[in-house]
Amino acid sequence: MGTFLSSDRWRLPGVAVAAVALAVAACGGTSPASPAASAPGSAPASASAAAGSPSESANIAYSGPPATLEYSIWGDPAEINNQKAIVKTFTDANPSITVNVTVSDWEPYWAKLQTGLAGGAAPDVFAMDGPLGPDYQTRDALLDLTPYVQAENYDLGQLDANAVKDFTTADGGQFGLPRDLNVIALYYNKKMFDEAGVPYPDGTWDWDKLVEVAHKLTKDTNGDGIPYQWGVYTETTDMENAWSSLVWQAGGDILAPDGTKTALDTDQAAQGLQFLQDLIWKEKVLPDPALFAETGDPFESGKAAMEINGSWLVPTDEAAGLEFGIAPLPKGPVAQATSVNPTGAVIYKGTKSPDAAWALVKYLASPEAQEKIMALKASVPVNKEILSTTYASAFDGAQVFADALSYAHLKPSFKGYDDFATTLQTELDENVFNQPNKTAKEAIAAVNDQLNQILADNQ
Repeated sequence: MGTFLSSDRWRLPGVAVAAVALAVAACGGTSPASPAASAPGSAPASASAAAGSPSESANIAYSGPPATLEYSIWGDPAEINNQKAIVKTFTDANPSITVNVTVSDWEPYWAKLQTGLAGGAAPDVFAMDGPLGPDYQTRDALLDLTPYVQAENYDLGQLDANAVKDFTTADGGQFGLPRDLNVIALYYNKKMFDEAGVPYPDGTWDWDKLVEVAHKLTKDTNGDGIPYQWGVYTETTDMENAWSSLVWQAGGDILAPDGTKTALDTDQAAQGLQFLQDLIWKEKVLPDPALFAETGDPFESGKAAMEINGSWLVPTDEAAGLEFGIAPLPKGPVAQATSVNPTGAVIYKGTKSPDAAWALVKYLASPEAQEKIMALKASVPVNKEILSTTYASAFDGAQVFADALSYAHLKPSFKGYDDFATTLQTELDENVFNQPNKTAKEAIAAVNDQLNQILADNQ
């Protein structure tokens, strides 16, 4: 989301800030020798002769020379401490590897990464937002992990398929492993529902039910036209938070199947976007973005009864003292759908210690590390072993996120994503969501040629 930054979300998909990285990523340092070529006919130093189970594969001891790695992430204080604890477990098991964890807020993170890539001194391992991965990979900034995967018979099938997909190229290259997932669902304030005598949301809800209940929970006692309590809230400034899910629920899509053209210029896609505009300006049950631009998330502050947003909000809402529940997104006229977006760990192509970096990246996706990530409640594990066992009962609502993976759509990930998203979102913000200057269909028509040109320029 970059430019359209939310104060409530520390993990945001990039738009404007990361765009500069596209030019500098090509300036990364020289690539080390292919890991599979460390010695004739040998596997990388961190590999074994065909690791069997996923757990075994994830926990192979590093046997290479002493190495010092920089592992760079974005995050809030809880995330920082969590990742440092994970790294400590890793280095305790691999004492010849030292890992220095560096952390920044979202925008400074990408600025610092750009500087490092331009100077040939980027972090050895760094967090990567799924949609931005292709831009970095195609500019020769990331190490291809395929030789490691093949040498160890590393089982990518142990990880959620959508999560893996974002770091896999069309020709089968593997440029990172997923670390965690972000899934969109419907949060609801139990106290507000109880006071209104309204049953909690469940899997039977559809768009009509959402509108019906949102009207019941929107309160404007003084009649000034500005409710003191809103029925529903969502962030409109990025496709991930709500509107992409609505497009899919209406039977539309964002890109054509081959990725060469936008698919937003259809009645189905427009219907999904129009539904969100109507919630704001026609039904008046969702606040227009300007109302809470300065004061923050109204669900968190007890001024909205429901919120469509991501798994990252669980610890935030808990810290706010809310008594809340989590339900699946209401079904659309065509389908049940939600958005999933992975964060991965990638290796800088210019690292001096590729074997040690691979050992760390592999560990971050292991069941042991995933258990620790799960404890934060801020993201969904990517490891299927954890997803199918301990995660679903980790907290109230975790099962909803786990189940949603079966009908989730991967947030679009392609070269040129930043330009595409910035062009599209600027039009939607200015003319559809912030003000109803145009219908959704009119707004898409206004930028459709630009979007297609961006896609064509990045093929």
